[in-house]
Amino acid sequence: MYTLEDLGTIKGMEASQPAALNNLGHVAGTAYKGQETCAFHYDYSKKFMQDAGGTNSRGFGINYTGMIVGDSFFPPAMEPKSHAALFKGGEFVVDLGVLKGQAFSRANGINAMGQVVGYSGLTRDGDDSHAFMWSNQTGMIDIGTLGGAYAQANAINDAGAITGASDLPSMSTKITHAFIYCSQCMGSVRMRDLGVLGGNSSYGMAINNSNHVAGYSTIKPNDNRVHAFLHDGNKMIDLGSLGSKRWGSDESAALGVNNLDQVVGYTYLAALADMPIQQVGFVWHKGANGKGQMINLNKLLYGEGKNYLVFSATAINDNGQIVAGAYDMRTGRARAVLLTPEGPAPTGSR
Repeated sequence: MYTLEDLGTIKGMEASQPAALNNLGHVAGTAYKGQETCAFHYDYSKKFMQDAGGTNSRGFGINYTGMIVGDSFFPPAMEPKSHAALFKGGEFVVDLGVLKGQAFSRANGINAMGQVVGYSGLTRDGDDSHAFMWSNQTGMIDIGTLGGAYAQANAINDAGAITGASDLPSMSTKITHAFIYCSQCMGSVRMRDLGVLGGNSSYGMAINNSNHVAGYSTIKPNDNRVHAFLHDGNKMIDLGSLGSKRWGSDESAALGVNNLDQVVGYTYLAALADMPIQQVGFVWHKGANGKGQMINLNKLLYGEGKNYLVFSATAINDNGQIVAGAYDMRTGRARAVLLTPEGPAPTGSR
């Protein structure tokens, strides 16, 4: 069972959307009002959400020291384009630039060493982009592809291993596979194809310090349905869904994984009576029998949590805390929420 803590939003904004969580319980994400956005940092110890990046910034990743990455608009404003950005304590914002020949960039993850990953392209958030890794020592470098034209990097662990998705060489149809990239590996093959559960597409969204990757993949040829997966270094494990193929709700996607191989994301529930298909956040873990179990997070809430509908879980830390997006059913507002399992408070262990 979990307690639910509503993280609120930035003053002047209407809603908040979480993205990342560290082992101290600090959260990064984006507050918004209409088209206006602002990267935020939620300080778990102070129970306070602060502006991390200013007007029209977004937050996507956070590391152990509280450094946040995302994107922001930088001068000159003649032709504004958003660039990958590094935020620290609301005190300064660093423009990480763009890859050569590109116009936009966004940063999705940062590790304990301060290495940042993301992608850069000619359009904002576009698939026609190139994956990058950035550090103070190297600046922004293109990490390549699996042979196709484009790639995106979504997460990096403390050893510098990166996951994301890359196009494969194809003359007829777009084929995109999840990858793991080893920045410390010697030799020419640093990016490895993680394959698919079935069909043509898979996407790596999160990686832990064991180089295990969570994401989502198509499950059959000529079928656009996707299931969450955990790649344990040897094989891609289908985590299933809580929906029904018969009612068109047999889909799920994993967005976060911790060092205990607990996975979070979202799935859909089958339509019942007058209830439409519903998206809900999930947590997946291996049971005592070695088999995995996906659980609707809304079934694990009590007290104040009963007033919320958790629709997507984006990250889980090693203390079992989960950050998620939820609707406050009393107000209809979208909120970033922090779910804490019953037991001792977080210790900040790495």
